[in-house]
Amino acid sequence: MIIIFIVLTLTYLNYNIVNEVDKIFVTLSTFLFSIFIGFFISRQSGRYGEIRKLTADFDGTMSAIYRAMGHLGEDAQKRTGEIIKNHYEMIVKNGWDYPFTNKTTTITDLHKLMEETVKEKGLDGVKGAVVTRNMLGLQDLQKIRKNMVSLREERIPSFQWLLICLIAVILVTTVSTITSVDSLVISLIKAAFVSSVLVAIILLRQLDDLKLFSGKIGEFSAQDAINIIEGKK
Repeated sequence: MIIIFIVLTLTYLNYNIVNEVDKIFVTLSTFLFSIFIGFFISRQSGRYGEIRKLTADFDGTMSAIYRAMGHLGEDAQKRTGEIIKNHYEMIVKNGWDYPFTNKTTTITDLHKLMEETVKEKGLDGVKGAVVTRNMLGLQDLQKIRKNMVSLREERIPSFQWLLICLIAVILVTTVSTITSVDSLVISLIKAAFVSSVLVAIILLRQLDDLKLFSGKIGEFSAQDAINIIEGKK
């Protein structure tokens, strides 16, 4: 982005694209762009934050189920760990939404394991409380998963992207026509303005793709769950 800013500054300093246009076009395009980009960034930012929260809730419930299975025997906990670890290894490798785009049986396998364990161990003492707690946890996992699937699909439609890009092009074009030859200050302001427009669009795209920060969404939480199962935490 710094390179783009420098190139734009040098371009505006030495060349005008066309003759200066009426400032009303700059005002109107800026107003429209601000409204649309602000609305979509706010919406997608909320979506991004909600998915991160749901991911943490999902992973926390998974870890709690694994730890609780220790009350039902070492073998039951080990088998639970294998199921959960396989689930998170796929996420670390392919992305947080892999279970939504591919058929997985993690929750189903945990249900089956719970039923088998109950038949073998019974429900006496603390075991009954553990089974009840884990069954409720599996129910919560289903609800969280449905919410995550719904939020994943709430992306900006193509025609709305077209509208945003169209307004951005109009804004960049009108700003570029403001006279700035041999004026370093005006050239810098124009370059900064255009760069800001590009940054806003890039930010919106990253939010829409759920790739705002370094690393994949949920990657560190998934790795943390794996570390718990492997005894590193």
